[in-house]
Amino acid sequence: MELGHNFEDVYIDFREDAFQTNLIDVKSKVSTAPLKRGGSNFKTNVLVEKSSSKLLYKPSIGAAIFSFLFFAVGLGCLFFGLFQFFKTTTEIESLNWFLLLFGLIFFAAGSFLFYSFYKPRVFDKQLGIYYKAYTIDIHKIKKDTTKKYIPLNTIIALQIIGEHVKSDKGSYKSFELNLVLNDCSRKNVVDHGNLKSIIIDAEIISKFLNVPIWHAGAIN
Repeated sequence: MELGHNFEDVYIDFREDAFQTNLIDVKSKVSTAPLKRGGSNFKTNVLVEKSSSKLLYKPSIGAAIFSFLFFAVGLGCLFFGLFQFFKTTTEIESLNWFLLLFGLIFFAAGSFLFYSFYKPRVFDKQLGIYYKAYTIDIHKIKKDTTKKYIPLNTIIALQIIGEHVKSDKGSYKSFELNLVLNDCSRKNVVDHGNLKSIIIDAEIISKFLNVPIWHAGAIN
């Protein structure tokens, strides 16, 4: 997949000379396959500097509108279907089951999108962790074995991967920003179609954590 004429020319600071020499060996062991297949074709999240010790992602306006459309359509169909039922008769056979099912699916999809896009993604130097959650239990941070809380000192690099996503309605490009951990595993942060935003975010996080950025190339 071609990532665009400007992708290869974009300045990405590797700064490998500031790290141990075995970092290059670690890099060769890290997968360059997409961590999350698919992804959105528009910018879903915006990186915000909450303070000098905290960076966090918030949903973009596009993500909020996209989620609201699903939610509103579903809620409208459910309301209309039930309103007609209570207005005319109390017989269960009079329900428009197709309309209710359609509304339920869109309502559930909208709710899930809201939940996913609005879930905080936070780099917190005071707590010393990266987490993706609505709430955290500070008493469980050190005992966490599920990698819900990622210690910042285990993040050795950031990884950018491009992917060509194909669907029945066409194709588009999506880009991942992943955290690379010292055990060669990865943790996805964001995955959307705005390459410029991904690169800018990576540069900010790179300076914040003092880790290099690895361009993993393009995946068809």
